[in-house]
Amino acid sequence: MNAIDRYPENVQGDFYVLNQACISCGAPQAEAPDLIEHSKLEYGHCYFKKQPETQEEIERAIDAMNVSCIAGIRYGGKDEKILKRLYERGEADQCDYEPISSYKMLVWTKVTYIYNGTIQELSSNLTAQIVSEQFYPNKRIVDYKTNDRNYFEITYTWADRLSGIIYNCTFDSDRLCTIELNNEKEIENDNEKACNLNAIRWNSINLNTILCNDQNVSKIVWFDIDGNIYDKTDVR
Repeated sequence: MNAIDRYPENVQGDFYVLNQACISCGAPQAEAPDLIEHSKLEYGHCYFKKQPETQEEIERAIDAMNVSCIAGIRYGGKDEKILKRLYERGEADQCDYEPISSYKMLVWTKVTYIYNGTIQELSSNLTAQIVSEQFYPNKRIVDYKTNDRNYFEITYTWADRLSGIIYNCTFDSDRLCTIELNNEKEIENDNEKACNLNAIRWNSINLNTILCNDQNVSKIVWFDIDGNIYDKTDVR
């Protein structure tokens, strides 16, 4: 493969930041402050000061890759497990090598769970936390609909150039809550479609975190775009 221009302050290892591929957004460092920092020598260029060693550190490095604003963080290793995680997270283009097996991006679009509260409490909590849990400066709720009995819909956006995400929630008499996530806009361009699927994926991960931390929530079950079932611990 062609030689890749790594930023020179990167510590030697498989995870690295491309040279001149940083806008000092701070997002990767926020995900993995023990692994990534900003240079004091060159306009705050981020770089790996430490390579991940434990599984938790690897997960933080992978999270940092995903929030990199211009895809400047890359994986240059050949570990099949790490490549599988990256391909399933839609980060194949940020890998220097291909995995042995074939993997596709996992996109969760539906979750069911039991909620021990009212639909008004559920709506209020989700509306507040969907926004507060994300770091984007332009994050906001742009539309909200409800019948105040068993249904509400939240449209959340964070960037004008991307489709927002619609959270469609139904709440039945047995306290079973179902939330389906969809893109606000239909997109024909293949590259933008991939971005929209990745947006659904990340909003699902964010929603899963919110639900797992809510004491009123139990029996969480996730479904991917093909209808396969996942435990809450799989949504990451």
